[in-house]
Formats: sequence, structure tokens, C-alpha cells
Amino acid sequence: MANARCTLRVTIWHEDADQAHDLAMLCQGLLLVHSGPVIRGVRPGAGPLPAIDSDSGVDLSTFTVLANVKPQPLPA
Repeated sequence: MANARCTLRVTIWHEDADQAHDLAMLCQGLLLVHSGPVIRGVRPGAGPLPAIDSDSGVDLSTFTVLANVKPQPLPA
């Protein structure tokens, strides 16, 4: 069975650092329990990590997950 691994990075902007972190944790948890015909499984990567958007000054939190995916053939 063919398999590929990819890294997904998710960035969450919110009103303050705590809310950004909480929402990032929720999103990470939802991704970790997801599986289906294309995404076969997900493992935690890095984060959530707090930061501030350099352009807007808004608090954010970012994380990565490692996903095992079924490769899709490109049409000829």
C-alpha cells in the first residue's frame, strides 16, 4: 500500500495569547483523531507555540502535525 507523509502547519490568530493557545489545542486534537480515505493517520509535531504576528501585532499560536496520506495519481 502506497503511503506518503506530510507536515501540516496550522496558525491560529485570536484576541489574546490564551485564547489563541486554547483554540490551537482544540484544532490539534481534532486533527489527531481524524482519519479517512485520504488521511490515514495523524501524529503530533511541534507546538502549540505562542507568537505575535509581526505585521498586525495580533497574538497567535502555531502547531504542526505529521499526516500519513494516500497518494493521489495525477491525471494524464
